[in-house]
Amino acid sequence: METTSVSSSSSDFSSETHWEMAAKTKMGKYLTRLETDFISRSLDLSQENLSVMDVGAEAGRFSLLPQNSKARVVSIDINAYALRRLKQKSRHVNIILADARNLPLKDGIFDVVFMIEVLDYIPELDQALGECMRTLKPEASAVLSFGNKSSIKAHLKAIQGKSYRHSYGEMMRCISKTEFTIKRKLGYSWVPFGRTSQSSLVPILSALEKIFGLRRIVRYSPWVIMHITRHSRTMKPV
Repeated sequence: METTSVSSSSSDFSSETHWEMAAKTKMGKYLTRLETDFISRSLDLSQENLSVMDVGAEAGRFSLLPQNSKARVVSIDINAYALRRLKQKSRHVNIILADARNLPLKDGIFDVVFMIEVLDYIPELDQALGECMRTLKPEASAVLSFGNKSSIKAHLKAIQGKSYRHSYGEMMRCISKTEFTIKRKLGYSWVPFGRTSQSSLVPILSALEKIFGLRRIVRYSPWVIMHITRHSRTMKPV
């Protein structure tokens, strides 16, 4: 399934990408650990013949999660270099250079779709969710995350000329227009540091985030992660 649009030349792919390096920071480790734990609690990736699509896979933080099963993993990204880095890590992963808003794949072929930390870079939320839904089998699952424009952290970022792209309300409205049902959601990243922070306070503050129940305040959380499932095609409205 690997497309010819990703060059197969013998170029040097030894240098880590920005996001690979970011994942090794204290903030990156906290975020990856929480997101991975959410996925493992929401989905059974040990099933045989599982078909998984990782949209915005980059160099493969989540594409490699089903490695111990007989899953068929398709990793999508617009960064050809990152996809080649991923292919070096696992020859079993199928890489496709493509945009999340226009996936070159058939309808209803995946059991699981990941869209982790990618929706912040896509203005057309309806298109991205529509493509996710289209490629999922009926009653199959997706896990997605996004930065919440409604959060206090987002407002503070806006003062610095930065912000998140989508609000919690916008995400909920988009989901309500699709065939998706929300099964589980969690708020996180209340830790007041940037994505690549190496602050020694990150582990302490992330523990306090959990202890004080901030992750349950999803509507106002800086980041939100959700487990959603596609309705059966035969489902009739109540």
